[in-house]
Amino acid sequence: MALAWFVVPYKRVTRTTGDPPVTVNVVPPTRYCAMDDFTAVIRADGGDWHETEILGDHALVKVRADAATLTTIDAAVGFMRFPNHVDLDGTLGDLTAGQRNALHAKALALGYSQAEIDAALPANWGAVTLRQVLRFLATRRLKPRYDEGTDSIVLDGPEQPVRSVESVSDAVT
Repeated sequence: MALAWFVVPYKRVTRTTGDPPVTVNVVPPTRYCAMDDFTAVIRADGGDWHETEILGDHALVKVRADAATLTTIDAAVGFMRFPNHVDLDGTLGDLTAGQRNALHAKALALGYSQAEIDAALPANWGAVTLRQVLRFLATRRLKPRYDEGTDSIVLDGPEQPVRSVESVSDAVT
């Protein structure tokens, strides 16, 4: 079994009804961590996964599965695997500049500001541990709500508690 950390989007829940099946929206709509789309194959490997929601309608997810399954998951649209790192205390010094830049860009895309990143992490990401990056990403999330007028789930509510990175890591070994 192999282990990996991912940044994974949330998806809107839909359900299928009728004959022939017709996809309809669940009202009010809800959402789920898109890693759940892989639960059956992960469990078929004898694996498991756990997550904590973060900013930007995403989650940090730790997965235990067959290496081939992790590669398949990494290819899913919107999923980002933390390259070469599972140990929370390992530094990111072996990542290429491109890999570090991709992690930095992802943090910005999720809604964290450059000022927040600068305050939490040193400029030299090569000296940063995986724990530091994951803890930073898991600093907050916003409460979702359904906006009937736009038929969308909006994340503009108050800040909500976040499950600790250590709790997620300990749940998947």
